[in-house]
Amino acid sequence: MPLGLLLSILAVFGLVVGSFLNVVIVRVPSKESIVSPPSKCPQCGSAIAVRDNIPVLSWLLLKGRCRSCQEPIPVGYPLVELANALLWVAAGWRFGTHLALLPYLALFSVLLVLSVIDLELYLLPNVITYPSIAVSIVAVPILALASAPNPRSAMIGAAIGGIGYAGFLFAVLLAYELIVHREGMGLGDVKLAVLLGIWVGYLHPVLVLFALIAASGLGLIVGAGIFLVRRESRPYPFGPWLALGAIAVILSSRWIESVYALRQF
Repeated sequence: MPLGLLLSILAVFGLVVGSFLNVVIVRVPSKESIVSPPSKCPQCGSAIAVRDNIPVLSWLLLKGRCRSCQEPIPVGYPLVELANALLWVAAGWRFGTHLALLPYLALFSVLLVLSVIDLELYLLPNVITYPSIAVSIVAVPILALASAPNPRSAMIGAAIGGIGYAGFLFAVLLAYELIVHREGMGLGDVKLAVLLGIWVGYLHPVLVLFALIAASGLGLIVGAGIFLVRRESRPYPFGPWLALGAIAVILSSRWIESVYALRQF
């Protein structure tokens, strides 16, 4: 399949899946079903018609307002749809038609959901994190045996990545609480690191170090920005920057591997 056609297909389906991700983001923290009832206006509760549920386009045509009550529809909805489409296109650009594309598409969507929830609620729900880790543990050996040039190295790299990344963050968490005597990073970030480490380490375990550096750099920049704006130091979610750092390293992994003479995926 030509790359341009693949990316176009991923963009369209990325928007559609992004629409569903909005449902997950809204309903999972409140422990509602993500299957039923159908999508509804968060203000008036009116069911959203199919014509008003087209990703991005419906929001634009409705000028960001509910057809029934005319209350504003948060801009976060189309932004999530667009973000998921962009992430899927980026994954397609990195992996092409390789079988590995499928799990990384799923990973990017899961990370988008977790990041948005963490930004809004300072929460990384176990109901998303735990199943994602469990599925990953099953998927990695299947993917490695089916398509990896060196299945054993890929599986070992995933194990080292998941355990190493989470172990390091857990040690940092304990040290911070013992030295500073206040809560910093939460256990949710440590659990997220297991998931990130598995899929970054699958490409090469050394890439986990790059993911940590990227996440720390992003976290410091955002933290400094928040401090300059608010003129106060207070906790802020770290999960989105862990996720973004891992995504950045996954997408640039070929370049990193070539520069540092690591194994090519």
